[in-house]
Amino acid sequence: MILLDYSDLLRVLSSFVIVVVLIYSIYYLINRYGKGVLPGQKGVIKIIDIKYLGKNKGLTVVKANGKYYFLSFDEKNISIIEKWDSLEEKGEKPQKDEKTPDNN
Repeated sequence: MILLDYSDLLRVLSSFVIVVVLIYSIYYLINRYGKGVLPGQKGVIKIIDIKYLGKNKGLTVVKANGKYYFLSFDEKNISIIEKWDSLEEKGEKPQKDEKTPDNN
């Protein structure tokens, strides 16, 4: 049976601590400066809503660079259906150019 000397044990533990600190430092730097590199990170592209219409087919609203895109997708293609500068919030009153029923 091989026993480690005190100096060998100290060397192994110090190497382990250095590796752990190095991994944590890289993780911190990626989280801090590498937007969207790791899963779950906040980046410039966000999926607002997604609806699946079938296997590998669907519609989605995506916000990218401050603009909203209505996209359709399937296994081979992604198509932009429409693009907006902003989205209408729920319960928001219709714009003046929209037709609304009058009670005259």
